[in-house]
Amino acid sequence: MKQTISIALALVLALSLAACSSPASSAPAPSPAPAASEPAASSEAPASSEASAEFVELAEDLGDEKYGVGFRKEDIAFGLAVQEQLDAMIADGAAAAISEKWFGTDALFKGEDFLKESVAPGGDQSLEKIKAAGKFIVGLDDSYPPMGYRDEKNEIVGFDIDLAREVASRLGVEVEFQPIDWDSKELELNSGKIDCIWNGMTITDERMENMFFAKPYIANQQIIIVPAASGITSVAQLEGKVIGLQKGSSSLEALTANPISEKVKEIVEYPDNVAAYMDLQAGRIDVFVVDSVVGRYIISQDQK
Repeated sequence: MKQTISIALALVLALSLAACSSPASSAPAPSPAPAASEPAASSEAPASSEASAEFVELAEDLGDEKYGVGFRKEDIAFGLAVQEQLDAMIADGAAAAISEKWFGTDALFKGEDFLKESVAPGGDQSLEKIKAAGKFIVGLDDSYPPMGYRDEKNEIVGFDIDLAREVASRLGVEVEFQPIDWDSKELELNSGKIDCIWNGMTITDERMENMFFAKPYIANQQIIIVPAASGITSVAQLEGKVIGLQKGSSSLEALTANPISEKVKEIVEYPDNVAAYMDLQAGRIDVFVVDSVVGRYIISQDQK
């Protein structure tokens, strides 16, 4: 992830993509993007080996991950309050309803342990500050379907958007969504321009050093998407290829952690996943590495 692209590019994706793919491993496969007020039905998209597909996902991926909501390191009380509401939503079925709207299944983790502190230290006024302000500001990439993106009305919608709105309602505050430069997300957070990052963000060791995460809430993998006619069927066959992915994303970390990264021809970093996918379509890159939640959503649209 990401610096947001132009609204025009985001709308190209929102208008041209409309279905979802079937799950693989433990990550959810999104259902067709619903209108803001209407839930989507579950869908079983063709497997990645479907002969008629223009682009396919390799059976081999670059590793499993977990998504989390990132807060400033000192804002533990606020982070724990958000987690408390998420736990309540999981318990009462509200979170499951949101997940089924977007993925056709209840994809949220249950019974996860706290990653760090489970009690806020004395003197932490972060929750009180949010309540005094009457709102919290979520930083996001607004071209990241189905987690958060702009629909045909240019409104920000998505799975994470619905979760955040429900949490805000239960906390008795409003929520504001602020598009950010994903490659500078830590700076945006620590500057106080936003209060948290809630946008399909992978929990990594480096991010845990710079932010507070309470618990992971959903699974993800780093997947590899190629043209169906490319003949590429394994990670080993990425040798000599041009790889595209989002700048500042965990896709880059996953790729560089694999020995194949030393054998690829070039790694091209894009401001967002939509731009990378468009270059894959145009033939300017050979391979697209992306979060499974987003990648499966994208390739499923081409199978419509």
